[in-house]
Amino acid sequence: MKRIRKTILSLLVFSMLINLLPVFGIAAEAAGNSNGGSRVPSVIYEVHIQSYGWQQAVRDGAVAGTSGQAKRLEAIKIQLIDTEINGGITYRTHVQSYGWQDWVTNGDLSGTSGQAKRLEAIQIRLVGDIAEQYDILYRVHVQSYGWQSWTSNGAIAGTTGKGKRLEAIQIKLIRKIPDNEKTTTISYESHMQSYGWMNPVTNGNTSGVTGQAKRMEAMRIRLNSGISGGVSYQGHVQSYGWQNWVSDGEIMGTTGKGKRLEAVRIQLTGDVSAYYDIYYRVHVQTFGWLGWAMNGEEAGSAQLGRRIEAIQIRLVEKGGAAPGGSANRFINGVSQIPGEYVIKVNKKMNCVTVYKGGYPVKAMVCSAGEATPLGTFHIGNQYRWQLMIHDVYSQWASVITNMILFHSVPYSERDNHTLLTSSYNKLGQTASSGCVRLSCADAKWIYDNIDRGTTVIIYNSDDPGPLGKPEPIRIPKGQRWDPTDPNP
Repeated sequence: MKRIRKTILSLLVFSMLINLLPVFGIAAEAAGNSNGGSRVPSVIYEVHIQSYGWQQAVRDGAVAGTSGQAKRLEAIKIQLIDTEINGGITYRTHVQSYGWQDWVTNGDLSGTSGQAKRLEAIQIRLVGDIAEQYDILYRVHVQSYGWQSWTSNGAIAGTTGKGKRLEAIQIKLIRKIPDNEKTTTISYESHMQSYGWMNPVTNGNTSGVTGQAKRMEAMRIRLNSGISGGVSYQGHVQSYGWQNWVSDGEIMGTTGKGKRLEAVRIQLTGDVSAYYDIYYRVHVQTFGWLGWAMNGEEAGSAQLGRRIEAIQIRLVEKGGAAPGGSANRFINGVSQIPGEYVIKVNKKMNCVTVYKGGYPVKAMVCSAGEATPLGTFHIGNQYRWQLMIHDVYSQWASVITNMILFHSVPYSERDNHTLLTSSYNKLGQTASSGCVRLSCADAKWIYDNIDRGTTVIIYNSDDPGPLGKPEPIRIPKGQRWDPTDPNP
């Protein structure tokens, strides 16, 4: 009988431990995290997601939430574990309809559940002794914008007043970096018409030439820092539009093709983006120096045929004063022309030309199909994601007529990393079942800029149109994302 009682007691204890494992599994794992006998603190966090509810907790920089599913974060819990240092963590969220909530601490719920309210922004900071030894870094994935740069120590991540949901978050601790190791410099060099590559300059100095009517054709940018991370950048090139992002000394733009750079985007990557903002401005043909852009914003012009002639790039400690005003940092020629839009689709040439006020302002390469109808139509409903025939999905869909739409190249799932590569590489050829397929950038441009009721004319001609047919981008076999997609 005693043996039976002991067996039953052992089974009860084992059952209780098994039931506790889901709750303390991450904490138990973290308890083994040590450094020379001294435990290294970790941060764990769990989020409440639209439709899914509470998700399993993750830790130390892992992604909590979703992207590409249009699901809002509704609540979050954050706590420190495995630390021998006094102190804790406190955080607050900006919630749809309610605004900023009160600060909460160490695993308490911030946000709401059961109210269908989106989180829009968050602040997180350490308190007590641990704040003297560690920084808390975090970044969020925001509706329409994608992943923002890392921020730290109580700064706002996300947006307020824009109605944009948080969709995912990453949080991590890093040991404080001594000031003498934080020294960070930016260097950059330009390839100029007639001159070729010019000598590198640093930290706000001018690269390029002004007053000589010379176009900038390419750039290389490098970051030198004691903080982990780098710099990435993207150029808008004559005839080609926005190129793929490149980074850390790679060439942006072209050489030997006589093509002008018209606009740029530059951003810091990795931990360094939590400590510095990057500002840049360009000198543009006709306009001179434009306003300062920052952290991935567009600087320059589009649809105007204006060359960049010079650039200045400057690093500013996070939250510090901008080097100047931001007015007119980017001039979109389309917005400068009065009048209604008209979209013309040359079915035979697989080319789209957008007109405004009777002037051609934008050309796009497309894939129409044998079943694409000829005639005059008007834009109808628009969808961020749309289920198509053959059980595939598309982004940024705009109805032309009935089941004929402008949309991105299809995806096998509602996930922008499941692109049908072979279909993407057919842009510029007749390939669709009747819709007009576009790159993500072009489909999103129509989605963002074209109103319901806008006229669409589909016709056949051997002449691609007044702006010509853009050269399509080709991607390698196995690449499942569109390089023009603004949500990486």
